[in-house]
Amino acid sequence: MNFLQLCQRTASECSSSLTGPSAVASQTGRLGQIVKWVNSAWMDIQTRRDNWRFMAAPFTVNTTSGDGKYLTTDCTDTVASAAISAFRAWRLTTLKIYLASAGSDTETELYYLPYLDWYHRFNVGAQSNGQPLYFTVDNDQSLLLAPKPGDIYTVSGEYQKSATEMALDADEPSMPSEYHMAIVYRAMMKYGRYTGAAEVYSDGQAEYMRMMMEMQRIQLPPNEVGRPLV
Repeated sequence: MNFLQLCQRTASECSSSLTGPSAVASQTGRLGQIVKWVNSAWMDIQTRRDNWRFMAAPFTVNTTSGDGKYLTTDCTDTVASAAISAFRAWRLTTLKIYLASAGSDTETELYYLPYLDWYHRFNVGAQSNGQPLYFTVDNDQSLLLAPKPGDIYTVSGEYQKSATEMALDADEPSMPSEYHMAIVYRAMMKYGRYTGAAEVYSDGQAEYMRMMMEMQRIQLPPNEVGRPLV
Protein backbone atom coordinates (compact mmCIF):
# COMPACT_ATOMS: atom_id res chain seq x y z
CA MET A 1 0.00 0.00 0.00
CA ASN A 2 1.08 3.56 -0.64
CA PHE A 3 0.63 6.46 1.78
CA LEU A 4 -2.86 7.31 0.54
CA GLN A 5 -4.02 3.70 0.62
CA LEU A 6 -2.67 3.28 4.16
CA CYS A 7 -4.67 6.31 5.27
CA GLN A 8 -7.81 5.05 3.55
CA ARG A 9 -7.45 1.60 5.11
CA THR A 10 -6.86 3.12 8.55
CA ALA A 11 -9.98 5.26 8.24
CA SER A 12 -12.12 2.26 7.27
CA GLU A 13 -10.70 0.12 10.10
CA CYS A 14 -11.28 2.82 12.71
CA SER A 15 -14.85 3.86 11.90
CA SER A 16 -17.56 2.88 9.44
CA SER A 17 -18.55 6.55 9.25
CA LEU A 18 -15.16 7.64 7.91
CA THR A 19 -14.57 7.69 4.17
CA GLY A 20 -11.49 8.78 2.30
CA PRO A 21 -9.26 10.67 2.34
CA SER A 22 -9.03 11.31 -1.40
CA ALA A 23 -5.49 12.71 -0.99
CA VAL A 24 -3.03 13.09 1.89
CA ALA A 25 -2.34 16.79 1.33
CA SER A 26 -4.35 19.58 2.98
CA GLN A 27 -6.56 17.30 5.07
CA THR A 28 -8.20 18.75 8.18
CA GLY A 29 -10.29 17.42 11.04
CA ARG A 30 -10.37 13.69 11.69
CA LEU A 31 -8.97 12.79 8.25
CA GLY A 32 -6.08 15.19 8.81
CA GLN A 33 -5.39 13.43 12.10
CA ILE A 34 -5.44 10.03 10.40
CA VAL A 35 -2.85 11.22 7.87
CA LYS A 36 -0.61 12.33 10.77
CA TRP A 37 -1.20 9.13 12.74
CA VAL A 38 -0.29 6.94 9.76
CA ASN A 39 2.98 8.82 9.27
CA SER A 40 3.67 8.70 13.00
CA ALA A 41 3.00 4.94 13.02
CA TRP A 42 5.49 4.44 10.18
CA MET A 43 8.11 6.46 12.06
CA ASP A 44 7.45 4.38 15.21
CA ILE A 45 8.13 1.14 13.34
CA GLN A 46 11.32 2.39 11.71
CA THR A 47 12.79 3.61 15.00
CA ARG A 48 11.65 0.66 17.15
CA ARG A 49 14.82 -1.26 16.22
CA ASP A 50 18.19 0.03 15.09
CA ASN A 51 19.02 -2.93 12.85
CA TRP A 52 15.94 -3.75 10.77
CA ARG A 53 17.08 -5.60 7.67
CA PHE A 54 14.68 -3.65 5.49
CA MET A 55 16.48 -0.45 6.50
CA ALA A 56 19.94 -1.71 5.50
CA ALA A 57 21.38 -0.70 2.13
CA PRO A 58 24.65 -1.31 0.26
CA PHE A 59 27.11 1.49 -0.45
CA THR A 60 30.39 2.06 -2.24
CA VAL A 61 33.02 4.79 -2.38
CA ASN A 62 36.22 5.17 -4.38
CA THR A 63 39.12 6.57 -2.41
CA THR A 64 41.46 9.39 -3.37
CA SER A 65 45.19 8.84 -2.92
CA GLY A 66 46.34 10.49 0.32
CA ASP A 67 42.82 11.15 1.63
CA GLY A 68 41.75 9.01 4.58
CA LYS A 69 38.39 10.64 5.41
CA TYR A 70 35.08 10.04 3.61
CA LEU A 71 31.78 11.71 4.49
CA THR A 72 28.50 9.85 4.26
CA THR A 73 27.64 12.05 1.27
CA ASP A 74 30.84 10.94 -0.49
CA CYS A 75 29.42 7.42 -0.55
CA THR A 76 26.95 6.09 -3.11
CA ASP A 77 23.89 4.03 -2.26
CA THR A 78 24.28 1.36 -4.92
CA VAL A 79 20.56 0.58 -5.08
CA ALA A 80 19.49 4.22 -5.47
CA SER A 81 22.59 5.07 -7.56
CA ALA A 82 22.82 8.33 -5.64
CA ALA A 83 24.74 9.79 -2.72
CA ILE A 84 23.63 8.58 0.69
CA SER A 85 20.97 10.98 1.97
CA ALA A 86 19.15 9.23 4.84
CA PHE A 87 21.96 7.92 7.03
CA ARG A 88 21.74 6.43 10.51
CA ALA A 89 24.80 4.23 11.05
CA TRP A 90 27.44 2.10 9.35
CA ARG A 91 27.10 -1.67 9.63
CA LEU A 92 30.60 -2.11 11.01
CA THR A 93 31.14 -5.78 10.19
CA THR A 94 30.36 -5.42 6.46
CA LEU A 95 33.14 -3.19 5.10
CA LYS A 96 35.50 -4.53 2.43
CA ILE A 97 38.13 -3.00 0.14
CA TYR A 98 39.98 -3.74 -3.09
CA LEU A 99 42.43 -1.97 -5.37
CA ALA A 100 40.27 -0.55 -8.15
CA SER A 101 42.79 -1.33 -10.89
CA ALA A 102 43.08 -4.95 -9.72
CA GLY A 103 39.36 -5.68 -9.54
CA SER A 104 37.03 -7.12 -6.93
CA ASP A 105 38.73 -10.55 -6.98
CA THR A 106 41.36 -8.96 -4.69
CA GLU A 107 38.78 -7.76 -2.17
CA THR A 108 39.66 -8.09 1.52
CA GLU A 109 37.99 -7.19 4.80
CA LEU A 110 38.39 -3.80 6.47
CA TYR A 111 38.75 -4.13 10.23
CA TYR A 112 36.97 -1.76 12.59
CA LEU A 113 38.83 -0.04 15.44
CA PRO A 114 37.15 2.06 18.13
CA TYR A 115 37.93 5.73 17.52
CA LEU A 116 40.36 6.23 20.43
CA ASP A 117 42.30 3.08 19.48
CA TRP A 118 42.49 4.27 15.89
CA TYR A 119 43.47 7.79 16.98
CA HIS A 120 46.39 6.71 19.18
CA ARG A 121 47.66 4.27 16.57
CA PHE A 122 47.33 6.25 13.35
CA ASN A 123 47.04 9.94 14.26
CA VAL A 124 50.55 10.33 15.67
CA GLY A 125 53.84 10.92 13.89
CA ALA A 126 54.53 10.33 10.22
CA GLN A 127 52.33 7.71 8.60
CA SER A 128 52.98 6.05 5.24
CA ASN A 129 50.22 5.72 2.67
CA GLY A 130 49.29 2.27 1.41
CA GLN A 131 46.34 -0.11 1.28
CA PRO A 132 43.92 0.68 4.10
CA LEU A 133 43.50 -2.18 6.55
CA TYR A 134 41.50 -0.50 9.32
CA PHE A 135 38.71 2.01 9.68
CA THR A 136 36.91 3.92 12.37
CA VAL A 137 34.01 6.38 12.54
CA ASP A 138 34.42 9.94 13.80
CA ASN A 139 31.91 12.28 15.44
CA ASP A 140 30.30 13.34 12.15
CA GLN A 141 29.92 9.68 11.07
CA SER A 142 32.69 9.95 8.48
CA LEU A 143 34.73 6.87 7.64
CA LEU A 144 38.43 7.21 8.54
CA LEU A 145 40.78 4.79 6.80
CA ALA A 146 44.26 3.74 7.88
CA PRO A 147 46.77 3.67 6.43
CA LYS A 148 45.62 6.50 4.17
CA PRO A 149 45.13 5.10 0.68
CA GLY A 150 48.12 5.35 -1.61
CA ASP A 151 46.03 4.61 -4.70
CA ILE A 152 42.39 4.39 -5.80
CA TYR A 153 40.60 1.73 -3.79
CA THR A 154 36.95 0.75 -3.78
CA VAL A 155 35.35 0.46 -0.34
CA SER A 156 31.98 -1.24 -0.06
CA GLY A 157 29.65 -2.38 2.68
CA GLU A 158 26.26 -1.66 4.19
CA TYR A 159 24.76 1.19 6.15
CA GLN A 160 21.56 1.59 8.14
CA LYS A 161 19.10 4.17 6.83
CA SER A 162 17.53 6.78 9.07
CA ALA A 163 13.76 6.96 9.48
CA THR A 164 11.94 8.97 6.83
CA GLU A 165 8.36 10.20 6.60
CA MET A 166 5.99 9.68 3.70
CA ALA A 167 4.86 12.86 1.98
CA LEU A 168 3.10 12.11 -1.31
CA ASP A 169 0.06 9.95 -2.08
CA ALA A 170 2.20 7.44 -3.98
CA ASP A 171 5.00 7.17 -1.40
CA GLU A 172 5.40 3.61 -0.13
CA PRO A 173 6.99 2.33 3.09
CA SER A 174 10.39 0.79 2.44
CA MET A 175 9.58 -2.40 4.37
CA PRO A 176 8.19 -5.54 2.67
CA SER A 177 4.56 -5.17 1.63
CA GLU A 178 3.38 -8.08 3.79
CA TYR A 179 4.04 -5.90 6.84
CA HIS A 180 2.28 -2.74 5.65
CA MET A 181 -0.76 -3.52 7.79
CA ALA A 182 1.45 -3.03 10.86
CA ILE A 183 1.32 0.69 10.06
CA VAL A 184 -2.47 0.57 9.94
CA TYR A 185 -2.69 -1.31 13.24
CA ARG A 186 -0.32 1.12 14.94
CA ALA A 187 -2.33 4.07 13.59
CA MET A 188 -5.51 2.43 14.94
CA MET A 189 -3.92 2.48 18.40
CA LYS A 190 -3.28 6.21 18.07
CA TYR A 191 -6.86 6.79 16.90
CA GLY A 192 -8.29 4.69 19.72
CA ARG A 193 -6.18 6.41 22.37
CA TYR A 194 -7.12 9.90 21.14
CA THR A 195 -10.84 9.26 20.65
CA GLY A 196 -11.38 6.90 23.56
CA ALA A 197 -12.40 4.08 21.21
CA ALA A 198 -11.21 1.23 23.43
CA GLU A 199 -12.21 -1.54 21.03
CA VAL A 200 -10.35 0.05 18.12
CA TYR A 201 -7.29 0.47 20.33
CA SER A 202 -7.32 -3.13 21.61
CA ASP A 203 -7.94 -4.61 18.15
CA GLY A 204 -5.12 -2.54 16.70
CA GLN A 205 -2.76 -3.40 19.55
CA ALA A 206 -3.36 -7.15 19.29
CA GLU A 207 -2.74 -7.23 15.55
CA TYR A 208 0.19 -4.83 15.77
CA MET A 209 1.99 -6.93 18.39
CA ARG A 210 1.36 -10.12 16.40
CA MET A 211 2.79 -8.57 13.26
CA MET A 212 5.75 -7.03 15.09
CA MET A 213 6.71 -10.43 16.47
CA GLU A 214 6.68 -11.80 12.93
CA MET A 215 8.77 -8.86 11.71
CA GLN A 216 11.28 -9.47 14.49
CA ARG A 217 11.61 -13.11 13.44
CA ILE A 218 12.24 -12.29 9.79
CA GLN A 219 13.71 -8.79 9.75
CA LEU A 220 16.23 -8.90 12.62
CA PRO A 221 19.60 -10.67 12.80
CA PRO A 222 19.32 -14.07 14.51
CA ASN A 223 20.86 -12.90 17.80
CA GLU A 224 18.17 -10.21 18.11
CA VAL A 225 15.14 -12.48 17.68
CA GLY A 226 13.09 -13.00 20.79
CA ARG A 227 14.23 -9.88 22.62
CA PRO A 228 11.30 -8.01 24.18
CA LEU A 229 9.56 -5.21 22.36
CA VAL A 230 10.17 -1.75 23.77
